[in-house]
Amino acid sequence: MRDDITNIAIEDYLAELMPPRPQALAELERQAREHGWPLVGPVEGQLLYLLAKMHGAREALEIGVATGYAAIWLLRAIAPNGGRLTAIERNPERIALARTYVAHAGYSDHFNIIEGEWFTTLERMEGPYDLVFLDILRHLTGERESLRALDLCVSRLRPGGLLIADNALCNALVLEDDAAPIVRGIQEFNRAIMTHPQLESVIVPVRDGVGICRKRD
Repeated sequence: MRDDITNIAIEDYLAELMPPRPQALAELERQAREHGWPLVGPVEGQLLYLLAKMHGAREALEIGVATGYAAIWLLRAIAPNGGRLTAIERNPERIALARTYVAHAGYSDHFNIIEGEWFTTLERMEGPYDLVFLDILRHLTGERESLRALDLCVSRLRPGGLLIADNALCNALVLEDDAAPIVRGIQEFNRAIMTHPQLESVIVPVRDGVGICRKRD
């Protein structure tokens, strides 16, 4: 299943322009095509990499890990400068998969993945982080959980830090007036990041929509 919400031909065009990926990323893309694994894809991956690189991020947090694909893109930016990525995931199979591919990419020394429920684990973490990648919006039950996730992320960002949220447009379902609870949660999350007093934000229609927020100094 594809999550593109823009013209699929344009998405394919952009992906074809991407230079060849390192072996670990290329292998994950191949396995994802065969097994239907969810990936942010090379274009969004490059966006994550560039945001982290331009920001000079060293301490990063990923909430929700599918395969380690997004983690590798982030680690490509932060690891050369001695940075670290901490990840939270509740599914043991996904944890094992992510560890395998991050090791294959050569970043194990810069990667720590914690098994546990997202909210309870995040509440125990103090930060501050230079960058938080939130990849659980499509797994939350509604407005209450989505706003709780936002509050926890913002409070753990340092001033000037970046919050990046995947699936902000949810296959364009955010356009629906009578949306399902999960989609209503994403709609409320989007409204909240655009009006939050501590954030400067934009939502870009790359793949399934990416919310990019900077915490005010």
